[in-house]
Amino acid sequence: MDHVLLLRGVNVGGKHRVVMAELRAHLSAAGATQVVSYINSGNVLFAAPAATAQALVATVLQRHYDFPIAFTLLPAPAYLAAVAAAPTWWGQAEGERHNALFTLPGFQPEYRDLIRQKATPYDRIAFTEHVLFWSSPAKQNFSQALYAKMLPEPYYPLVSIRNRNTTLKLASLLQQRAASTL
Repeated sequence: MDHVLLLRGVNVGGKHRVVMAELRAHLSAAGATQVVSYINSGNVLFAAPAATAQALVATVLQRHYDFPIAFTLLPAPAYLAAVAAAPTWWGQAEGERHNALFTLPGFQPEYRDLIRQKATPYDRIAFTEHVLFWSSPAKQNFSQALYAKMLPEPYYPLVSIRNRNTTLKLASLLQQRAASTL
């Protein structure tokens, strides 16, 4: 089964460096197949049995990196379903940031309520099982949006953020993989 691996906080500002070619090699050596990465921000597609994929990733990350790496792992059907559930407004307005916040293990249901309570008129947020689709101003009024102020929030370390282009590209790559196996 194909999976989408999203690492949190790697290769940002020179910290927590994870060379994607090395990660691909480590995953392959551990038994993953068809391992492909997309850009340098911790996006990996691979095939592995559903029953062992989570443990495979956890073992590789613990064995080869001397810093903790939070991650989420979604089976391809769950990832594609999440992207298909994106609201129609997500990505439509120019002058806005359109991001997908993928929840990591430990993300609590009460965080959704906290976000709803603190959201401003500048934030548009749609909640799905695995993803928060969030649009906020790109420049003007950005500092007014909750999105600009989430760093100290308790949920911030428990999401892995991807912009709309990356989110859609990963879905496209998954769809291409599925089509090539038909």
